Amino acid sequence: MKYPVTIVLAAALIAAAPQSNPTPPPAPPNVTQAPASAAPVAVPATPTPNPALQNLLGPTAPPGAKAGATPKPPVNARQGIDGVWEVQIQNGPVTTYDHMNLKQTGDAVTGTYLDNQHNKRYPLSGSVDGQNIRMVVSLPNGSTILMSGRLDGTTDMIGMYNDPKLNVPFTAAYRPKEKWINNLNADPGLSGVGGGTGNPPL
Repeated sequence: MKYPVTIVLAAALIAAAPQSNPTPPPAPPNVTQAPASAAPVAVPATPTPNPALQNLLGPTAPPGAKAGATPKPPVNARQGIDGVWEVQIQNGPVTTYDHMNLKQTGDAVTGTYLDNQHNKRYPLSGSVDGQNIRMVVSLPNGSTILMSGRLDGTTDMIGMYNDPKLNVPFTAAYRPKEKWINNLNADPGLSGVGGGTGNPPL
């Protein structure tokens, strides 16, 4: 009967011992709400440029620009046959060098003809039809010079020079660096004396 008493005493001790409840784990933080003191994070309106990436891929288009958009040409870009031309008039063994400053608007041509022998300028008008060109120079005495021919691109032309005395070939070449023609005064209507170069007395 010794063992049953021992079992009874052990059961009594266990029943009399204080019961301890395990500590519950802490509640997880509330992740749906940001702390009241947290400031909103600012997002930059445009990305910060990366010099290394730009060197590799080239400059990026400015904000608002359309991808693949063709840049506009400069305002002062040459149009058609605009500019100063050097004219060579072939009168037998003699070659006369004059200049003209042309401005093309659509098919119309306007400008100034410079008679180098007399250092005078005269108004010019004409038209371009494909590669064909026709120009009329108005002289102070009421007569005209007719220059008609063909263009070779926008830098060369060849044709015939007709005035009251001559009917001879001419050639002309575009001279982009001839700026001095713009500094000469237009002829006030005075007539000059011919210099024996093939041009009529103007």
